[in-house]
Amino acid sequence: DRNAATSLQRSLVPSALPAVAGAELAARYVPGSGAIGGDWYDVFSLPSGELCVTVGDVAGSGLAAAVIMGRMRSALRAYALETTDPAEVLGKLDRKMQHFEPDALATVLYAVIEPGLGQMHVALAGHFPPVIARPGQPAELADVQAGALIGVVPRAQRPVTTVTIPPGTLWCFFTDGLVERPGEVIDEGLDRLCRAM
Repeated sequence: DRNAATSLQRSLVPSALPAVAGAELAARYVPGSGAIGGDWYDVFSLPSGELCVTVGDVAGSGLAAAVIMGRMRSALRAYALETTDPAEVLGKLDRKMQHFEPDALATVLYAVIEPGLGQMHVALAGHFPPVIARPGQPAELADVQAGALIGVVPRAQRPVTTVTIPPGTLWCFFTDGLVERPGEVIDEGLDRLCRAM
């Protein structure tokens, strides 16, 4: 089960990140030492030139969570081609999941970055906002409005937050596995990540 889940997860993360003029992209995926779960990320460009970043975490572990993660990733990509509104994409993803995977729960961050890289539109479904480090300022969690998890509230409307991106800004998108430690308050892990950024 672990080997199958690991193989499935690795096959669904991007094999290469898109080339975007004016931006440097990097990604790292390290499975945890325990049971493999449904953590995933994706980075892709739309035909209109927007850059999309998504990070998610399906509740549960093992092959079942990895399979649901794969279905969510594929569905999100399809919905992204229909609209550039992050809230609409997450709304469609939530309706799909509640109908076809009624017991599944997940957190998802979905961001659409404008072609000039000056603004990012973000919607959250129970996920942590990204960490942002603007030039000359300490890193902090981006001030993004939260929304309901995928699979909890029928027809939930998630707010979209628009964030200005000054040149030289560093962003970090992540799942809870990066910041959670047993016996530790989650804020300690978030502070540690901000200091590292």
